[in-house]
Amino acid sequence: MKPEILGPESYRGVITVGENGVVDSGMSLEDFDSCAEKLRRDRRIKGVLIPRECLSRRIACLADEIARDYPADRVLHIMVVLTGSIFFAADLSRELYERAGINARFHLIKTSVYDDTIKKSGERYRAVKLDLEPKDIEGRDVLVVEDITDQGFTLTWLRNYFISERKVASVRICSLLDKELRRPSEEVRRIRERLLVDYTGFKIPDVWVAGYGVDAAQELRNLPCIVSIDESVYR
Repeated sequence: MKPEILGPESYRGVITVGENGVVDSGMSLEDFDSCAEKLRRDRRIKGVLIPRECLSRRIACLADEIARDYPADRVLHIMVVLTGSIFFAADLSRELYERAGINARFHLIKTSVYDDTIKKSGERYRAVKLDLEPKDIEGRDVLVVEDITDQGFTLTWLRNYFISERKVASVRICSLLDKELRRPSEEVRRIRERLLVDYTGFKIPDVWVAGYGVDAAQELRNLPCIVSIDESVYR
């Protein structure tokens, strides 16, 4: 099966990615296959889901969506959720400035939820702890930038934290990836239903992914694209 081809209009909304991935209409399938074959030589990688070109085009459109909610003369305080969102936050903030003149102030935040184990279907809860917290954000407009919405524990906790404890003026969430879980527990299903993610780049299938900042057991963050992972390598 070939990846789905994305035309210019595809990037103006959330893109649903199947297990065969996507490719930009300006990128030949031969180039995609060549890139995919190179990556598949790494036994950890099953295939390419989202190439670099598709990431760049969708992030530019995300910047346009965000810019409609913020005036250009206001500083936007971007919460970079370490470590997975560093590439995404950097590219997104540049697009916000270049396309809309929005100035951003970066805050690095870090939470503890996951370890090196594979997350299991049917999980009910994982505790969230803030290891690195931002300073001087009370009364500010806050944009939380996350690499992936999975079970929703971290983002739910962060939204409540910024509203209830830090008294920010506003908080919105931007997530590059939204994983469509196959068999969530009832608790996770309710969390995901209640969680408001204001801006989403791609909906992806319930597979383990890495690349573009997202890790597989702390590996493969430096890949320029999003790939699917062979979980058996890490069991």
